[in-house]
Amino acid sequence: MKSRRQAIQSAAALTLLPVVANAQEHHQAQAASGKPARPYKAKWATPAEMKLLGEVSEIIIPKTDTPGAADARVNEFIDYTLQSDRKRQAELRAGLRRIAKVKPAGRASWLSHAAEKPDTADGRFFTLIKDLTIDGYYQSQQGLAQELGWHGNTYLPEFKGCTHPEHQG
Repeated sequence: MKSRRQAIQSAAALTLLPVVANAQEHHQAQAASGKPARPYKAKWATPAEMKLLGEVSEIIIPKTDTPGAADARVNEFIDYTLQSDRKRQAELRAGLRRIAKVKPAGRASWLSHAAEKPDTADGRFFTLIKDLTIDGYYQSQQGLAQELGWHGNTYLPEFKGCTHPEHQG
């Protein structure tokens, strides 16, 4: 049985090739050390919303033996990505207001319940924040290189193809 993180990795790997240019530009602003070149200035989210975006995204992709969403600064990715999408900003803000009323220790449970009801406002919020978190994480250096081991256009002197015996012929 796959863990939640393995399931997210599998889903992300299938959708990674068409990387969104402006989101990639945001992540490329990081210095080689992984620290931001300059402090990020939110485009539309308030400081309280940025903090809550960080906390919620970290619940979705927590730090384990690999970096978590907070390490990848997913809250900044979400803010940057939605800067001109007022409809999704409003949906996200409404969900953040609802989850902010929940004590931090109960937020993971709240998100789990929301995930079980995709046709409700809470369920739509969960889907939106989950999708944005996955997109942001797996477009970051932490998600792509550190977790998935992708290192870009790596030169291969030889490509042997599939090595499974049942596919040889």
